Amino acid sequence: MRTIFTALLFSLAFALPSLAQDTTGANATATDPTTTILIARTGLRTDAPYIGTYHCFEVFQLRGKWIYPDVGYIDFATNNYREIFVGAGRTLYDGERLMVAEELYYTQAVGPAAKSAKYLQPYTLIKIHFTRKFSNETVYFPYLPLNNPARVQHVLERSKLEYALNEAWKVGAGYAGYKYGDDQWQNKPIITTTVSTKRGGAFEFWLQEMPGGGQIQVRYTLVHVGKK
Repeated sequence: MRTIFTALLFSLAFALPSLAQDTTGANATATDPTTTILIARTGLRTDAPYIGTYHCFEVFQLRGKWIYPDVGYIDFATNNYREIFVGAGRTLYDGERLMVAEELYYTQAVGPAAKSAKYLQPYTLIKIHFTRKFSNETVYFPYLPLNNPARVQHVLERSKLEYALNEAWKVGAGYAGYKYGDDQWQNKPIITTTVSTKRGGAFEFWLQEMPGGGQIQVRYTLVHVGKK
């Protein structure tokens, strides 16, 4: 699954990203160390011929409440369409039970099928901690066209409820959805398992229903906290 700005709406992902995002909150100061986060994701159809669905790579930094730079790449397992994106944003609120972050991306589509489409993508992340172990995370962003080849799109990337079994393991379930132009809304429910390591990053596994079948996703996140 996105060339100038990052972060709209709904529910909770995996352990290390959650901890890292929280460092941008209300208690962060200008003296806080810069945190660098690397994200790598891929997917595979669960139905024959078991082809890939996407590849995504992203790197961004948390500087107090600010999120910049944020750069990334996504393709959909084809050679004719890719997206390159860059963005920046800010944590708007970070309380004990609620965190809201907003970013703005500029996205450039490339490849024979892209027709040089350009987009702005306002991105919203919302996290809710109901209890110490039970939480929710929602990520929503639209594609807002900047030229004629581009089409309006809506992506509810995830809205998840998660339960922490212990420090290393989480399980969850939720909903995702997508709409392209005037096409019908696509429903994509998910179940998730996340395992976090102390130094090797966090690995999140999705089993997701898709139109005409399903997919397995592997989502990896590595966090590096710089020195003060």
